[in-house]
Amino acid sequence: MNECKVIWRSVLSQLEVMISTISYDLWFKDLKPYTIEGDTLILVAPLNSFKKVSVQYADQIEAAIKASGSKITGIEIITEDEKDSFAVADASDEKSLTEEETVSVFNPDYTFDSFVVGDSNEIAFAAAKSVAEHPGSNHNPLFIYGGVGLGKTHIMHAIANYIFEHNKNARILYVTAEQFVNDYIDSIKNNKDNDLNRQFRMKYRSVDVLMMDDVQFLSGKTSTQEALFHTFNDLYQFRKQIILTSDRHPRELASLEDRLKSRFQSGLTVDITKPSIETRIAILQKKAYMKKYDISQKAIFFIAENITSNIRELEGALNKVVYFCSLSGRSTEDLDAVKEALKDDIDISTHVLSMDSITDAVCAYYGVKKADIVGKRKNKLISNARQMAIYLINDMIGVPLLTIGQFFGGRDHTTIMYARDKITDASKTDNLIKAQINDIRSMLEKK
Repeated sequence: MNECKVIWRSVLSQLEVMISTISYDLWFKDLKPYTIEGDTLILVAPLNSFKKVSVQYADQIEAAIKASGSKITGIEIITEDEKDSFAVADASDEKSLTEEETVSVFNPDYTFDSFVVGDSNEIAFAAAKSVAEHPGSNHNPLFIYGGVGLGKTHIMHAIANYIFEHNKNARILYVTAEQFVNDYIDSIKNNKDNDLNRQFRMKYRSVDVLMMDDVQFLSGKTSTQEALFHTFNDLYQFRKQIILTSDRHPRELASLEDRLKSRFQSGLTVDITKPSIETRIAILQKKAYMKKYDISQKAIFFIAENITSNIRELEGALNKVVYFCSLSGRSTEDLDAVKEALKDDIDISTHVLSMDSITDAVCAYYGVKKADIVGKRKNKLISNARQMAIYLINDMIGVPLLTIGQFFGGRDHTTIMYARDKITDASKTDNLIKAQINDIRSMLEKK
């Protein structure tokens, strides 16, 4: 791995706990390591305004460098236009595959404890935990497939962090399939003395655990597939753990040799699907806790209901809401502020059924306040409205009872179940309740 990338990642991990999350996301995440000049790490920034970071956060940067144990003494920030003024280390130096470089740097935040388990990923999580506890013995290879941003990379880093925690001498290599292709091409290009080819074999066959992300990238690359086939066989023969990820099942990988597909499926193949709303809420709550965000449950529910694609977009939306409300001085309790923060991520002109929209319709129908219906008041009208809202939320959008309980002021599972069942039973015999259900459904369908 490029030395300056390793150094900057180490410094970043220290900075992340020294400054506020908003400042970190705003000023440091987009800085890219470029080269090392003397004792100074050169970083490239997207805008000239980023240069003030080295002065504004000088003390924190100095402390982070010391804490990281890095050989550098400072940083310098440049823009793309200024890159030509700095000499980059000879690329051949970066190709030297030392023992230290075969061990990748893993994100310390990606652990099993920080991974939110739900219906969409519980099998993959259990398999990953088993592999981490007994690498090379259980489920070899482990093949995890699923869409972008659903947690495949998090699981791989969690496995690595767990293995390292229990075996400091473990040699674990994490690469993307694209990196494997590039390494293979470099090993055969202009190779007269076979040294690069030897380095390639040493890099990939001398590890205890090989993790390869996005293997769909290998489709159609015949010679690289040949190299991976022999690498796979060598590692498997010596009971070394192999972990692979892809955006689809091995059998659906076009232009991939059958013998590779067969080997990919010879261990355990598991999928990760889109998280349910309950899992999305749990993910947002855990992310907010880890980043020490002060964000309302109302905002978390809104994000979870409207961002349904993947975890990466959920986290991005969470960051946007907190950052926007912090800058504008508005509360995350204010849904108009939350909507404004996410105006580029969701189509607020399109009505989407949610716990909020259903509760709003019920409140309008019964003439009660939303604060009362989700609060503790218990007069007959409010109780009836609350039970109706609970029933419709569960019936129309399938939100789990535990999540509904959170939405309605932290009520327990049995209270929510009672409310739902009471309306369900009444709707079978009580014509008035039937009419009310139909009226509110009509209100929601016309929006």
